[in-house]
Amino acid sequence: MPIKPELVDDAADAVARGFADNEIWLWMLNGPKRVRRVLPRHYRAMIRHIYIPRASAWTTTDTLGAAFWYPPGTLDLSLGERFWEIASMMPRALTSMGRAARFDQLVHENRPEEPHWYLNVLSVVPDAQRGGVGTALMGPGLERADADGLGAYLETQRKANVPFYRRFGFEETAEVKLPDSPPVWLMWRPPGGHR
Repeated sequence: MPIKPELVDDAADAVARGFADNEIWLWMLNGPKRVRRVLPRHYRAMIRHIYIPRASAWTTTDTLGAAFWYPPGTLDLSLGERFWEIASMMPRALTSMGRAARFDQLVHENRPEEPHWYLNVLSVVPDAQRGGVGTALMGPGLERADADGLGAYLETQRKANVPFYRRFGFEETAEVKLPDSPPVWLMWRPPGGHR
């Protein structure tokens, strides 16, 4: 179901809980304490100011997770959106901004050039993982991509997630990393999910 304003806090908290041990966030924010403090606030701002306006944020009725997509042509943030993205991480993430900028450049340089739907976030609370929540959350974005006749793209920070995404027609296209960062796996799903 689309995330409505009254579900923002619960959805953001679910995403933050699901990413509490995410390798990229731990690397970027320099440890679990900052991850726990920064992510709920960050995701509340991102849902309110970026994903709800794009009509591309979904959760389940029990808000055990969420999926955030960028529809084609909406990845470039306005100045106001960029403000909310950065402000939501301050002041605790101030020392991490250089790392974040380098990582953002790395993934930006490796994104497909053709129009596509971009799955930026899929996160489920730890207790509900492997129970069908992630599968339910994948549906709306993939349906929109298929209706548009476009491919879908994502990056995953865990090699163990690759088989999950393959079930939906995604295939690995590359593994990338910075000299000091954990790796990420890039995955592409052709239009309609056909190989």
